[in-house]
Amino acid sequence: MQRRQGFTLLELLMVLAIIGILASIFSWNLIRSIRTAELREAATQVATDLRRARSQAQRGSAAVQLTLPGTAGGTTYTVAGQSRAVANQVTIVCKTSCSASTVNVTYTAPYGELGATGSVFTVRSPVGGITPYEIRIVGVTGKVILTRAAS
Repeated sequence: MQRRQGFTLLELLMVLAIIGILASIFSWNLIRSIRTAELREAATQVATDLRRARSQAQRGSAAVQLTLPGTAGGTTYTVAGQSRAVANQVTIVCKTSCSASTVNVTYTAPYGELGATGSVFTVRSPVGGITPYEIRIVGVTGKVILTRAAS
């Protein structure tokens, strides 16, 4: 009797099950890294607008005002009267020196300073489990620092 060589159905199903498990693990990590990149992009967008406003106040000899969400949080903010949406439904929430609805950050000319002390804003992903970012507006100078929030 001649013996055939090849794989049995059970062996093929086991290989397909292992490949399926590995694919699901890798796809979960891929989705998580995409969400983390979207959060970083949104936080960078807001921090860049704050830095640009400070720079415009220093160069343009005119005050520049930003209106950011307060403790209630939000997905939009305004820069010099122009509304901006945060990318990917990321939420901005004020942590310090806040009111409930909105927080006005005004850089005054000619030095780009704030009229009050700085604030801290948390930028959170709509998907849970991703470490948020913090945007810190430091003191009267208004310098902007972007960092990962403490877990």
